[in-house]
Amino acid sequence: MVTRYDEPVEMIGHFVRGKVKPCRFRWHGHVYRIASVSSQWENREGAYSLFHYVVRTREEDVYELHFNTSDLTWTLDFHYSENS
Repeated sequence: MVTRYDEPVEMIGHFVRGKVKPCRFRWHGHVYRIASVSSQWENREGAYSLFHYVVRTREEDVYELHFNTSDLTWTLDFHYSENS
């Protein structure tokens, strides 16, 4: 099942060779530690870039988030789960 959220999150990440590596994010008071990034891509919204990431947490949950360079914010877009 896919659930769309479009909600802001707080992200902690590292810059490695000019790229962002997301490490953990806070959403609704809970911290989600990222175990791996399975996919990432960039698209544009006008003059600004959006950097998208599909991540798997240590609890095996999968989320899609993006970083918006126009206002330097992170957004939780989707949560992918096996529950129906």
